[in-house]
Amino acid sequence: MTLLGAFRQLIGRPTSQLPVHRVRQKPGRSGASQDDAAAWLAARKSGRLDIPADVHDRAAWDRYWLAQLEVGQMEQGFSDMMASDSTFLPELDRRAARTVLCVGNGFSSESWVLALHGFDVTVLDVSSVPRTAFCGMVKDTTHQIHRLGGLMVCDEASIAFQPAVPIDREACPPMHQAEGRLPKGGGSLTYVTGDLMNADLCPGPFDVIVERRTVQLFPQREQPTAFERLAARLTPRALLVSHQHHGGWRPNEPRSHFADKWAAEQGFVIDRGSADTNARVARLVFTTG
Repeated sequence: MTLLGAFRQLIGRPTSQLPVHRVRQKPGRSGASQDDAAAWLAARKSGRLDIPADVHDRAAWDRYWLAQLEVGQMEQGFSDMMASDSTFLPELDRRAARTVLCVGNGFSSESWVLALHGFDVTVLDVSSVPRTAFCGMVKDTTHQIHRLGGLMVCDEASIAFQPAVPIDREACPPMHQAEGRLPKGGGSLTYVTGDLMNADLCPGPFDVIVERRTVQLFPQREQPTAFERLAARLTPRALLVSHQHHGGWRPNEPRSHFADKWAAEQGFVIDRGSADTNARVARLVFTTG
C-alpha cells in the first residue's frame, strides 16, 4: 500500500470529525477490529513499532511512522488523550499567544487543534512521513479537510483558515477541548522536515513551543543543548511546554521532570498555574502508565 493510501485508510473515511489520529475500536467489537488489534500486536512484537535508537536517524523515524500508518495510530491516540488539557487553550489566550512550534509532533492531532483554534502553527519533525502525508491530503481535493469552513491551501505543506468563518466543533479532534472555547478559524498550519538541533530551521521567534516526549529521547548529554536550541526560538515572554512520559514510575517513588533543573537554571518561571505572562515560562508535563 502506498503512503497516501495508508493515510487515507486511517483518516479518510467519511466522518463528521477531523480525526488526524484516532484510537481504533477495542478488540472484540468486530472481526475488523480484531484484525486491527492483531496486526498492531504483531508489529509491536516484531519491533517495527520500537522507538528508533538514534533520535537523529531520519530513515529510522520514517520507517517507524510508516509502520504506524500501516497498523493504526493506537499509541498516538492514547498519547493525545493523556496530553489533553482543557486549561491549555485558555492559557494561550491569556498570554495573547499567536505563533506555536510543535517539535517532534509526528501524527499528533495537537497541531491541528491549535490551528483550528486560531493559532499559527509550525510542525517540525525529523521524519519526512508526516509532511508527505499532509501534502497528500492537501493535494486530494476530495479529502474531508477541504470541507472545513474557511480552509485555504497556501501550498502543499501549508494551509490556513479564514477568520470568523464558523468551524463545527465536531470537526475538531477532541484534544484540549474546553468549555466555551470554540474553534474560530484564523489559524494556519505548516509542516517542515528537519532536526530540531538545526538552528536554521524554524528560527522563530515563537510565542509557544511544544515538545512532547521528544527531548527525553535524546541522549542525556544532548538534552541541555536541545533545550537551548528550543529556547533560542522563543520570544522573551514565551511559553515552553515539555512533556515527559515515564511509564515505569510508581507512586511510592519521587517524581520530577527531567527538565526541572535546566529550566530553573535558565531563568524560566515554572508554571504552577496562571504563571506570569511577562516572563518566560516552562510548563513541565509529566505522565505515566
